[in-house]
Amino acid sequence: MCSTLLNQSNPGMLTSPMAEYFKYSKTYYIDNINHLFKEQLYSSVVCLGEIALNLTEKLKDVLTEPQQVHVLILMGDSTFHLHEFTRAESFYRRALQMFKYLSKSQQAKDQLPDDCSIGLKYKLHLCLVHLKKPTEALNMLQSIPAKQRTARTNLALAKMYVQNGSERAAITSFKEVLREAPMSLDAIEGLISLGLREADLQVFFQNKVNKMPFYDWFFRWIKAHQYLYARDFPQALEMMTYLQEKNSLHNNFNLLITIGMCNTMQGNYHEAVSPLKAAGAIEGANMKGMDLLAFLYWSDKRTHELEKLIQRLTELDYRESRSEPWIALAYYAQLTNRGIRALYFAQKAVLCSGFRNLEALICKGNILLDLGNKQEACIVFREATQMCSFRYEPHKGLVDAYIAMQRFRDASTIATHASKKLGETPRVLTMCASPLSKDPLTWPKAKSYLEKALSIESTYLPAVFMLTEILEHEASYTAAIELLEGQIEHRVNPAQVHVRLAQLYIKKNDEDKAADHFQLALKLDPSNRDARDGLNRIDLVGSRPGVHHDNATGSFDAMDLALEDEEINDMDQADSELESAVWNGPHDAVLGRSN
Repeated sequence: MCSTLLNQSNPGMLTSPMAEYFKYSKTYYIDNINHLFKEQLYSSVVCLGEIALNLTEKLKDVLTEPQQVHVLILMGDSTFHLHEFTRAESFYRRALQMFKYLSKSQQAKDQLPDDCSIGLKYKLHLCLVHLKKPTEALNMLQSIPAKQRTARTNLALAKMYVQNGSERAAITSFKEVLREAPMSLDAIEGLISLGLREADLQVFFQNKVNKMPFYDWFFRWIKAHQYLYARDFPQALEMMTYLQEKNSLHNNFNLLITIGMCNTMQGNYHEAVSPLKAAGAIEGANMKGMDLLAFLYWSDKRTHELEKLIQRLTELDYRESRSEPWIALAYYAQLTNRGIRALYFAQKAVLCSGFRNLEALICKGNILLDLGNKQEACIVFREATQMCSFRYEPHKGLVDAYIAMQRFRDASTIATHASKKLGETPRVLTMCASPLSKDPLTWPKAKSYLEKALSIESTYLPAVFMLTEILEHEASYTAAIELLEGQIEHRVNPAQVHVRLAQLYIKKNDEDKAADHFQLALKLDPSNRDARDGLNRIDLVGSRPGVHHDNATGSFDAMDLALEDEEINDMDQADSELESAVWNGPHDAVLGRSN
């Protein structure tokens, strides 16, 4: 049977029956490859595409040259969907090279889309971004002639210009996007961030917005972002809160994330948590802003909430390609005293984001500082300040790193420079006072910064504590105590204030009042170790003979200590269980999965 299909004189040539079969089956492979791609069977597209291309090398009737370009593009799209970006880049480059060759022939050119080259270059740009090759990605977009750039090309180009600090070029590209797509909110926000006024923006969407149903939100949205990028956070929050609560944008995901970020920029960490949690509940599969939420949980030492966030994020990111789960893991590892693992996870977060993720850099810097790697922490924090000079945390980390190296003058210079960008807010003024408070010669200047901070916000506790520390060094115990006593009535949970008061009363040799404040702190916060240890020290040295601290007053006897030890053991066991699910290895085992 087979012998009848082969030409006896030339075994490599098909006889006329097989040739006749191919004559009527020229579209068989291309039709099936298109069908597989439509059904999203990407692995099958790649397999059948490779076979068709191999056959075409010997049997010219399998795929025409334009069809080969089309198959290579589908293979590139399929491998891109499979996150095989290196293979996708290879297929796209082959397709682009073949398209350039075929474009010389008018007959072949007529069978290919006019924008084939532009689309391929844009897809190559996406591959290069995923492969952490930003310079090549930018060059690929720039190789597209300006008149042939689409809105998506210009938007991608503008964002890359922003990353490179080329603001003028970014403005030009953002404007090109709005000329074609006036409702591109990304482009509008990009232009606002680069300083364009509302009057400059209205050129692009005037006489068009009025046709939009319920368009009132649009101008408020623009105004809110103008306040945000002008760093007028109270006005930005007021406008965004109005949009979120009073307008039709109630429970809008992106607006909630922006409110959380705005609160963070203003230093309202506690208020920032609620909108970010709400955003996560509304769109559970969206990770945007969850790295910031992990930072806020870490700042407040909310280990349990951070653990729950990790479980949700690691279930979503099954390919471990996003930075948000790694950031959450890093902060959790640091809170549970696993510093080396924390640093590993932070570095993974940095690598996942292509070295352009501010939250990843802040996370890594904090962990390096905690581990005592002060020089490396300085490098990371400095990079973060260059990326976003108006974020407080990198400046604070840099100042703390220099203080840890006892380079107080350098720390003071950095803090003063940061205050010019961040403004003289209570926390910035306290940061400026921090290096000055380390040297008795500069205490007067530190006190002036702290007093100015408290004149702006009299209940700002870090400034209060730092000022009382200086007063304590000066033996001005009465002034320090008066300052702290004025804070108690303004605090929802003033346990730390009571602990600090008790420590000052000990300095004044007034153990009775010290014990009273330690007990008040324990009533407010039974887990406060400073209060418990201080009260036990007073009892151990016998400085209050004849005084009995029973359970009704909140002190700890042997039974209390035994119960607390049991609670600590339970916590250790819970940590151990999480460790077995999370800390077993750097890849799937890290996320608690097995093959």
